[in-house]
Amino acid sequence: MIISSVSAVYMGFYANGGFISATGFICLGVIWLVTTLAAVMQIRRGNIIKHQQFMTYSYACTFAAVTLRLWYPLLKMVMGNAESSYIAVAWLCWVPNLLIAYIINRKK
Repeated sequence: MIISSVSAVYMGFYANGGFISATGFICLGVIWLVTTLAAVMQIRRGNIIKHQQFMTYSYACTFAAVTLRLWYPLLKMVMGNAESSYIAVAWLCWVPNLLIAYIINRKK
């Protein structure tokens, strides 16, 4: 995961769609790394609940790869423009996932 998140940050600088999509993917990589490292720190301290919560956020970031592949064709079809769709999907692939993770964590 560390290799993947660091690679995601690096690749974010070269993302299609310019600054906006690059920023989205870089933020995703950073949040993915931070939430996973925080989860590891919490489990080492014996704090199982916090570990589970951070892992929920980490999984939401990991799942962005799946949601990107669901959103992108749909947006491309609706918007009719591949670049605009890619800019939107750079944020849509992970922000809603984190919001759902937040809702899940609030219920615990």
